[in-house]
Amino acid sequence: MKFTFLPTSSLRKHSCFDNNIVLELSTTDYERSQDFLFVIAEPTRRSEHTHEYELTLNSIHSAMFSGLQTQDMIRDLQQLSKTNISNDLINYIKSCAEMYGKVKLVLKHKRYFIESIFPNILNELLQDSEIKECRAISTEQDLNLVSFEVIQPKLESLKKRCQELKYPLLEEYDFVHDTMTKNLNIQLAPDANLRPYQEESLQKMFNTGRARSGIIVLPCGAGKSLVGVAAACKMNKNCLVLCNSNISVEQWKEQFKRWSTADNSIVRSYTSNKKDKLNGNACIFISTYQMVAPKKGRIIETSEILKKLTNYEWGLILLDEVHTAPAKSFRKILSTVPAHIKLGLSATLVREDDKIIDLNYLVGPKLYEANWMELQNLGFIAKVHCAEVRCEMT
Repeated sequence: MKFTFLPTSSLRKHSCFDNNIVLELSTTDYERSQDFLFVIAEPTRRSEHTHEYELTLNSIHSAMFSGLQTQDMIRDLQQLSKTNISNDLINYIKSCAEMYGKVKLVLKHKRYFIESIFPNILNELLQDSEIKECRAISTEQDLNLVSFEVIQPKLESLKKRCQELKYPLLEEYDFVHDTMTKNLNIQLAPDANLRPYQEESLQKMFNTGRARSGIIVLPCGAGKSLVGVAAACKMNKNCLVLCNSNISVEQWKEQFKRWSTADNSIVRSYTSNKKDKLNGNACIFISTYQMVAPKKGRIIETSEILKKLTNYEWGLILLDEVHTAPAKSFRKILSTVPAHIKLGLSATLVREDDKIIDLNYLVGPKLYEANWMELQNLGFIAKVHCAEVRCEMT
């Protein structure tokens, strides 16, 4: 007996089934169960003896991107669970799986389109007043409609509304066959050896020559930068990197030169101290959120660089410390700069406000989250020691 479903009263207020899973670490089939749960569910809590996961729409879609079919998920859950799987949960998995890939967001020549091979779904979406306002060209309802263009400034609103209507937009990129976006012609350095968990995180992003947008969560010291460099090398297209400080910009620049064959002719940076130019050639362009986002007192400068970035069609946007991206001043970047794929990296996917959930449509679902306790036990990261210090307040 490997794992079980625990009751959660707050969820039962909204639905009649429980989609929370507890993995018991003492089970003899622990590794198989953990590998399976990493594919189909999102980790929510870890303790010394148990790990907790949650089945979500996004996690089920991630599993399908990885090649897992609906019946595979249901069969393995039934085999591994020590309690019976309810029909409600089975129907939930089927309904989530049925939505997968029905509606896609596609970038063509710096213009965004909503596409679907199901005209009835597109017509259903266009019946919604919010989505209708996001359409670039309003025409009469077309029974054979397979795509429509999106007004770019309304891209965020459209993605959010589709998520609310349970039609999350699939953002996939067939980078292998894309001959329009310029190639970087770089590769990983010969001594760049990825650790198993780094390879596993990238497998969640790439599948059979295609990439998908999303977020990878790795603890501090686990090598997020190398994962980002490896993703850029895999796609080999124009890459924009955004981070939080000038120091981080220089660190990313050094990481690209250390772990890939990119040199100063390809790796460019834009900070308050150093402003490399975009010359129309394929490049890796590194800057800060603050330098690109509109800001009082620097509107002219930021508008100019943002305009230059929008003139490129980026294969990949790397978002370091992605939990900062939902900030009001930074959100415009994500809907203004045309990019096929967005990859968010973070060690702490937490904010003090409630905007962290917005990353699901601003960037994409969580693709992978490493088990920091396991990395600690394997010696990949330093061991953590927690202490409570009580101080008198004056």
